[in-house]
Amino acid sequence: MPAFTVQRRYAAYRDGQQVGPWVEGDRIELEQADAEWVNRDSPGCLLAAAGIVEPEPEPERQKPGGPNRQQRPGRNRGGS
Repeated sequence: MPAFTVQRRYAAYRDGQQVGPWVEGDRIELEQADAEWVNRDSPGCLLAAAGIVEPEPEPERQKPGGPNRQQRPGRNRGGS
């Protein structure tokens, strides 16, 4: 797990689990996803050994979705 330095006091609950309490200057170890969550909740709260924690970019879709092939405008599917 990566190590982080706490930049200011912090305590919170996430999904029923307590995160913290930490005070300025504490050195902690957290999973990357948890550290990103803390920095979204309190920007700049945690400083990684290599600098500020940046969230990983979400992958982009490779191909845009096509048209809805099930859509049949102008037809009444219930009639005979």
